[in-house]
Amino acid sequence: MAQQIGSAVLDLERGTLRRDGEIVPVRPKTFDLLAFLVRNPSRVLSKDELFQAVWPHTIVTEDSLTQCIRDVRKCIGDEIQSLVRTVPRRGYMFQPADEFTSVSLAPATAAAGRTPEPMIAILPFDINADDATAKPLFDGAVEEITNALSYFKTVAVLARHSAFALAQHSAQDIWATAVRLGADYVAEGTVESAPDGYSTRVVLSETASGRRVWAHTFSFQVSDIFAFQRTVAQRIAGSLVANIESAAMRRISPAPAANITAYIHILRGIALLRSYGERVNHEARDHLLKALESDPDSGLAHAYLALADTIIGGYSSAPRSVLDEARDRALHATALSPDEARCHRILALILLYQSDFDAAARHFARALELNPYDADTLAQRGFFEAIRGHGETGLALLDEATHLNPMHPTWYYFDRGEALLVLGRYQEAAVAFSCLPRKSAWFWARLATCYALAGEIDRAQRCAWEGRQLEPGLTVQAIVADLRFERVEDRERVRSGLELANWDAGETAG
Repeated sequence: MAQQIGSAVLDLERGTLRRDGEIVPVRPKTFDLLAFLVRNPSRVLSKDELFQAVWPHTIVTEDSLTQCIRDVRKCIGDEIQSLVRTVPRRGYMFQPADEFTSVSLAPATAAAGRTPEPMIAILPFDINADDATAKPLFDGAVEEITNALSYFKTVAVLARHSAFALAQHSAQDIWATAVRLGADYVAEGTVESAPDGYSTRVVLSETASGRRVWAHTFSFQVSDIFAFQRTVAQRIAGSLVANIESAAMRRISPAPAANITAYIHILRGIALLRSYGERVNHEARDHLLKALESDPDSGLAHAYLALADTIIGGYSSAPRSVLDEARDRALHATALSPDEARCHRILALILLYQSDFDAAARHFARALELNPYDADTLAQRGFFEAIRGHGETGLALLDEATHLNPMHPTWYYFDRGEALLVLGRYQEAAVAFSCLPRKSAWFWARLATCYALAGEIDRAQRCAWEGRQLEPGLTVQAIVADLRFERVEDRERVRSGLELANWDAGETAG
């Protein structure tokens, strides 16, 4: 169960806190205190009670509690102390606002999807911050090792986004956090510069016991980075599984690019596409073009360039000429790299935006056939199933994706919200959409729809007012026309919600 507290979402099961869709780093004791407060709402909690709950059998000063309360308020954005209140001479009280709700944002158990064993998290390598070349190079190596391990049907891999978020925790808490996320093993690496390349030590450990399972030091030239990635993936898999499907690994292309220059530009382009900010997608496009100058036959560079053009064009709202060109480039990418799952996933997404559902289904299926444990592919396939009217199937796939990538990118919330909207679970859909950052008019339209269909008309009208302030010319007709729902009844459901919210009336929030 996840607790929504204003703009923050506290997941008590996984031990995570998000604000505006982003993971908030939280100290262990701060998280314990916040969890205790949330479990005991609207009740004055004495200092002794809080000491016993958070620091049992430990003597701490009142300053420790005061600092922890300050950290809690900072983490949930409660600077005005309206949620965590100080009760003079008595203690503290958590007073939830009206929007405080409990709702499941993720599968209740891992049994909701495929739960292969063991689960491993590949953490970003420890690198000298002054080495500007090594950082993107080895971050990319971690991603490729993660991707390669996913091809082994008997190994589940924590998605890259969650693994990198996990690494932000302090060393003291990282093992407990890894266990909460379901990671049975953690692979860590340290990188040192050598005269002709790098020396990298990789250690695989069991999270529950801390036992070292395997360790090895690799020395190699920069040009051998691809062989390094492949070897590490094979050694890790061989250490975890007695009977590895070696044929799957042999089918993997040893590198997404033919040379280091192209590879680094691809890595930087992908990183920018995953970020938010002014012109980040245009900068990503520039890097991908530079990658293709160095390696014109890189299927991965062509695929991500097609995705960048689609995003810049406005996703499903992009002009037809833009989507057609992006589709053709993505098709070329799959021809260059037919066994690269990411190329098929990007092509499927572009076909979806063109409403070519049958072709999109084929390429989503091919992507999952090549890499059945890629969380992003599972999530996007779940979104695809939902907009075709298969809400339960879509939600199950999104549950699988969340299991593999619990600290996932924020766009998972949108896809989950769409599936819940199709299923008529409007309150849960509203909570999912509320986790999205960068609230646009389209965001407010989704919230207005959910609240209106849930019967909260006043709240829906406030959301409609917020949306019209951002984009006064956006009409119900334009919103419905942009929907990619295949079924007429799903599109009309959104129209009905927006009309109930008086979206076109332009009323004030009054």
